[in-house]
Amino acid sequence: MTRVGLVVHGHPPELVGGTERLVAALGQSLVASGETVEVFSGSIDWKPERAVVRDESGPVPVVRFHRSDLFFERWDKLENPHVEQAFADWLNAFKPDIVHVHHWARLTTTLVRTASSCGIPVVLSLHDLFASCPRYHRVREEGEFCAVPPSVEACLHCAPRWKFQGDAEVGASLEMFVEDLRQEVTAASALVAPTEGHGKRIMKWLGIDKPIHAIPPAGSTLSQPATLPLADRVASAIDPMRVGFFGHLHPLKGIEVLLDAQAALSDPDCVELHVWGEAPDDKMTAEVRSHAGGRKVVWHGAYQPEDLAGAPIDVAVLPTLCAESYSFTLDEAASLEVPIVATDLGALADRATERMTLFTRGDVQALAGSLLRLAQEPGVRASMRAAPGPRTRAGGDHLDSLRSLYKEVLAAPKPAVSGLDLSALGRRTHAFDLREAGLQELLRGEGWESVVEGLQDKVSELRGRLEG
Repeated sequence: MTRVGLVVHGHPPELVGGTERLVAALGQSLVASGETVEVFSGSIDWKPERAVVRDESGPVPVVRFHRSDLFFERWDKLENPHVEQAFADWLNAFKPDIVHVHHWARLTTTLVRTASSCGIPVVLSLHDLFASCPRYHRVREEGEFCAVPPSVEACLHCAPRWKFQGDAEVGASLEMFVEDLRQEVTAASALVAPTEGHGKRIMKWLGIDKPIHAIPPAGSTLSQPATLPLADRVASAIDPMRVGFFGHLHPLKGIEVLLDAQAALSDPDCVELHVWGEAPDDKMTAEVRSHAGGRKVVWHGAYQPEDLAGAPIDVAVLPTLCAESYSFTLDEAASLEVPIVATDLGALADRATERMTLFTRGDVQALAGSLLRLAQEPGVRASMRAAPGPRTRAGGDHLDSLRSLYKEVLAAPKPAVSGLDLSALGRRTHAFDLREAGLQELLRGEGWESVVEGLQDKVSELRGRLEG
C-alpha cells in the first residue's frame, strides 16, 4: 500500500474546474485500488485569519488552506511562506511515500522543493501554461498570443501591476516568479503533461531539458452522436447549418470570434449557432448576447457533458484564443461525430485528425470561410464525419499510467533530505508579513475593501447554490 499525497489549487465541492475534477476522481480511484490518499488543497474562500481546515466528509480526506492575504491569486502574490509551513506540517503528519503536485495557484510556488527537501519524490503535472507566464494563459492584454520565454525584459510591461508599482518592484517580482517556477519544475522527480506537445512547449520556454510523460486525462464519451439536422443538404436561410459551441463564455474561449465569423458571412442566416455554457458574471453574459445582435443564436446555458448527447448540430467549432493543454471540449466534439473547426494552437493542433479543419487563431475571416465551405459542400461534411476523430482515453487507462509512473519514481533514488531552512523561512515570513501590511495600506486608496466584500458575497452565493 502506497501513501499518495495529491496537491491542487482547489477541490470539489468548492471548485469544480477540469483539474479539480480530475484530481478528485484520481484520489477516489487510488483509494479504490488500495492506496492511502490525502489531498492538500487551496481555496478561493478568503478568511480574515489564515486557516487550515480538514474535511473528511468524502472518501478522500481534504486539507484546505485558506489564505488571509489580499488578492492572493495574482502572479506576484503566489509565493507564501505561511502556506509552505502548513504544507510541511501536513507532509510531516501524513508522511506520504510520493507527492503529486497539480498546481501552485492559491498555495505557494515552493511546493515541489518543500516536499523534495523532506526526501519525498514529487510527480509534477503541468496542466496549463501557468509555469511560464505571469498572465497564466500567454495571451497579452491586447489579445496576441505570446511565444517568448518568460523573463524580466519580456514580461515587464505585460504582467499585471497595481497603479502604485514601478518597474523596479515589478521587475524584482518577475525575477522571483520566473526563478521559482524554473526551480520547481527542475526539482520534480517526474513531469506529466496532457499532451507531449504541451509539455515540450513549456520546457522550451523555461529552458529546461527534462523528459515529459504524456498522460492524457480520461476523455468524455457521449452516449449519442449529434442529430445532424441539415443531413446532406446545402445550408440556406430556411434550412441553416447548425454550429455548436460549448464551454465558458469568456473572451479567451473565442465565443466572440465565432459570433463575428457568423456576422461576416454573406448570408449569416445560413448558419445557426447553438451555444452551451455560461459567462463568469451577468455583465459578461449581457455583453456576449449583445454581440450576437439579432442573428440566429440558441443559448442553451449551463451544461454537463452528458447534456450534449444527441445535440442538434451539424458542426462543432472550438475557436479558443488560448493554447489549450488538452481540451475536454474537443473530446465532447469528437464524441458527437461531427466535423470540427478549431484554432490552430496548442493541443487542438497536437490532437488534430482529418475530422478537423484548423484556422489561424482569432482570424474571423478564416473561420467564416471554413463555415461557408461546410455549409455549401455536404460532401466535405460527410467525408470529415467519416474520418477518425481525436483519440480519447478511458479512466482506467489514465489511472494505470499514473500508477505505473508512481512505481517507477518510487523505485528510483529518493531526493536527498535537507529539511526546511527554518531560519530562512522565518525571514521570508517576516518580509511577507511586512509587505502584506504595506499592500493593505496602499490598496485602501483603490477601494479594495469593497472588492473583497463583493468577492466574499459571491463565494457565499455560490456555496448556497451548491448546498441547495
